[in-house]
Amino acid sequence: MITAALAGILLAQTPTITRDSYGVPMIKAQTQAEAFRLMGQAIAEDRLWQLEMARRSSLGQMSEVFGASTVAADTATLQKQYTPEEYADMIDQLPTNVKVAWSAYVQGINDTITNRVATNTLPEGYATNGFTPRPWTLTDSAAIAVNLSRQFGQGGAGELRNYALVQYLRTRPAVRDNILDVLDDLAWQNEPLAPTTVDKRDDVTLRAPEIFNFNRPESEAHLKALPNTNLLELAGAVRLASMEDAKLVAESNSVVHKMGSYAIVVSPRRSTTNHPILLTAPQMGHNTPSVVHEAAIETPDLKVAGMNVPGIPGIVIGYTPHAAWGFTSGVADLEDIFVSPLKDSETYTSADIDYKLDEIPFTLKVKGEPDRTITQLRTIHGPVLLKSTSSKAVYSLRSPFWKREIASTAALFDLYAAKQPSDFSIFAAKIPVSFNLFFATKQGDIGYRFCGFMPIRARGIDPRLPTLDTKENQWRGFVSSVDMPRADNPASGLLTNWNNKPIAWWPNGDTPVWGRYFRSKNIPFYLESPKLSPDLVERAAFNIAREDHDTFQAFQPQFTQSLAPHRASSLLRDYNGKNLIGTPEPLVFNETITQLRRELFLNQLGNFTADNLFIQVLQPDVIINALNGTTKFNYLGTRTKSEVITAAQTKAIESLEQSQGTNFANWKFTPGQIRYNNQEPIPYNARGTYIQITEFGPYWPSARSVAGPGVSETGPNATTQIPLIRDWKYKVMWGWE
Repeated sequence: MITAALAGILLAQTPTITRDSYGVPMIKAQTQAEAFRLMGQAIAEDRLWQLEMARRSSLGQMSEVFGASTVAADTATLQKQYTPEEYADMIDQLPTNVKVAWSAYVQGINDTITNRVATNTLPEGYATNGFTPRPWTLTDSAAIAVNLSRQFGQGGAGELRNYALVQYLRTRPAVRDNILDVLDDLAWQNEPLAPTTVDKRDDVTLRAPEIFNFNRPESEAHLKALPNTNLLELAGAVRLASMEDAKLVAESNSVVHKMGSYAIVVSPRRSTTNHPILLTAPQMGHNTPSVVHEAAIETPDLKVAGMNVPGIPGIVIGYTPHAAWGFTSGVADLEDIFVSPLKDSETYTSADIDYKLDEIPFTLKVKGEPDRTITQLRTIHGPVLLKSTSSKAVYSLRSPFWKREIASTAALFDLYAAKQPSDFSIFAAKIPVSFNLFFATKQGDIGYRFCGFMPIRARGIDPRLPTLDTKENQWRGFVSSVDMPRADNPASGLLTNWNNKPIAWWPNGDTPVWGRYFRSKNIPFYLESPKLSPDLVERAAFNIAREDHDTFQAFQPQFTQSLAPHRASSLLRDYNGKNLIGTPEPLVFNETITQLRRELFLNQLGNFTADNLFIQVLQPDVIINALNGTTKFNYLGTRTKSEVITAAQTKAIESLEQSQGTNFANWKFTPGQIRYNNQEPIPYNARGTYIQITEFGPYWPSARSVAGPGVSETGPNATTQIPLIRDWKYKVMWGWE
């Protein structure tokens, strides 16, 4: 006979999914396997169509249901894809507890698929495109994990872009005799004044590791030895390396496609609560549905809540009773392009040894058309991005996380038990991809770890260019995890990051993003108070979406010293860095920067074949250096700085008069917008896709979050968070008693 007390115990042990008023699931179970089965079930209830799109885009299988329109994206994906056997091997290497959780998650998804097929409640995309879902597999989750790691943790491989730039500059008469001067201006190696995450006084590195070491004569020799591959071939390889086609398809189907993120961590002594505060905000785009999902788990030995990525078991960014953590993309130069000479169409030479190119066939199914065979080529370094017939060379990608991406995702399970800084150090040492890790603990510690397996290159190699595949040019190992940038309980009591430089001695490598003027400078601007409350930390996220003090500080002094003789020029003088909707000042300021870039560089450098590339390459540091005459190449020519600025202002005003009318009082700035399906646009999209603020107290932490438009892709919970997004508010997250 079952007593009332026993019945209560049995009921308490029954695995359950409880949803809050926003539909976010709290999963309670007696074992982790049960919990992850329910997590898979919940995600398939909320986002089954998104799951379908995620696995197909990650595996290069979109064309099977969409036809020829996605062939280019699938082909690009398959050129860097793993085989089923390689996925199986990587899954087999997962720790036992992780493998059990992953298998249970897969089972949960399949339980929901079976139920939705039986009840005829599949998302309408299946009927529209004429297919039904196949069972979910471990390989599906593994492929999504690989895609996530590459999208957000990939770093480097910009050598193809830079070499394409060199070949392009050779067509420009004004600079073709000064190419390395221009390359030094555009792709500088280290700017000591760039904002960093770790302050000099918190640098615990006894001896900075030598990541790159080269000089101008070595750059000249390096460039001279490269094969003369034509620009057209390089342009195609650059597109493949950046996965542009695949990203476009992913974006249109609400799958992970962007990288970015910001984070703020406050120590107890800077906090008004006398406990740590952590704000973390991954920037992954604003789609319908969101590319991220939320959930919470409670078992006797696991309590964790936060953000997950549909298809990947576990919480990626979140908190436990003991700690909270977040990530931003690290942007470190982890990867290299090795260029190997071809002896014949099938044979290349690496480190004085001849090898046959590996040919790996993939079947590409295309709806309404015969199957196609996509042959992936590989060298001993990795996938081939370009086999150049013009220069008889093969360019392949070497990555420290090749076949290690899934292990990186599996390491997330270590975070669920982390309680102190040393636990986060152990985790960081396992992560081969480039991430900034931030954490705060119940004990009162805050900290930062720069993650990634950073190769040590041979001396004399210019990291901005493809590496010649000689014996002496091979990697010399990796920087030890203890020598990677890190900080615990910094003297300032504050850690901030917006994908900026980790520490003063860290070089740019092949991607010149870290200069004096970088967006991360905007965050500390709003955190100058001696004591910071959770509300002030929230307010900083609100302000950086609306204000741009970094660019303002770079250009405002230059512009006001050389105002053009026009009444509208007063708008430049009055601009204060606030990009407020409907005001004219930011419109004039931004258009003046656009015209200044053209005035300085267009005639001599051209537009690099596209206006978006022109803007991307010529960053604020380059513009300011050119204006001040501190570049190696003279971009001012015979004009003075004042003449160039005045000309840019005049053209900016003329351009705005043509587009906005002659009455500058009617000029109105329009910020970027978040556009959810069938909803009024929300101004200011420079914010996190997901934002979480964790506050620690004397007993338990609490957290608030937002991830619009809602937790599900259809139904009553599909849009419940839009009012929060619109008003910059947050909902209370699931916690534990």
